[in-house]
Amino acid sequence: MCMSTVYFDDGAHREEVMRDVVWMEAEGNGFLCFSLLGDRKFLKGKLKNIDFLEEHKVVIEKGGEKES
Repeated sequence: MCMSTVYFDDGAHREEVMRDVVWMEAEGNGFLCFSLLGDRKFLKGKLKNIDFLEEHKVVIEKGGEKES
């Protein structure tokens, strides 16, 4: 099973915001993320990069955060 960790990047530093993400869906000005255990979080921002091969991470350029 392949899960990812999602990070916010504001240009100065990178911050982990969610682990064990199994599903992401683009929604408006951000992404709705779901974890393996059913937690969900809306992350406002733009997709910067995804590494599925080695680090299993998704990096979003920070645009704010609100939980759903």
